[in-house]
Amino acid sequence: MDSSKQKQTQSLHLSLFRAAEAIVSELGASQLTFATLSERTGVDEATLSTLFPNREALLTAMIEHRLERFRVRWNAYESVLPDEPMRELKALLLSNMSESTEEKNLDSAIFAAAASNPALLQTTSDDVQGLFNILEKSPLGLAQAAVLFFSVRGYRLFEQIGICPMTDNQRTEFQEQIMRLARLMYEQKSEE
Repeated sequence: MDSSKQKQTQSLHLSLFRAAEAIVSELGASQLTFATLSERTGVDEATLSTLFPNREALLTAMIEHRLERFRVRWNAYESVLPDEPMRELKALLLSNMSESTEEKNLDSAIFAAAASNPALLQTTSDDVQGLFNILEKSPLGLAQAAVLFFSVRGYRLFEQIGICPMTDNQRTEFQEQIMRLARLMYEQKSEE
């Protein structure tokens, strides 16, 4: 495929993913169908079917796109943090805490779809294994790094399912406390 055609396909996929995320955000995961996506984007259902053979293929592609956006954000944090032993772990934590509402809604859609098709989680499962390898290599070691990681993921889960009662100021304070805790844990580990 030539470069121009590839860019057009990538652009189409991006607009479809954004529209699908908006559908999930506004209407719920159950309303993400080729019909609603076609209505939202103007791309006919036959074209959608050639790009994605079924809804699961669409969701899998969205998961992969979402993971790529996460990696880009993680790399961006890593590029601006000071070059010190905790940089990779701090970037991981910050990138998890700075997800957009659309990304959180997409995660909710993935969870809902995975309830009836657990195979959808395989891409995410593989990615999580990579994250655990990073936690294990962190200066804190797996146990302490996992405490921070699961704190952040628990916070995210509460936000995803809409039961997090925190205000914006409380969210900011939580994020600051996680980073302070990471620093303190590292300092204590260094003193041992």
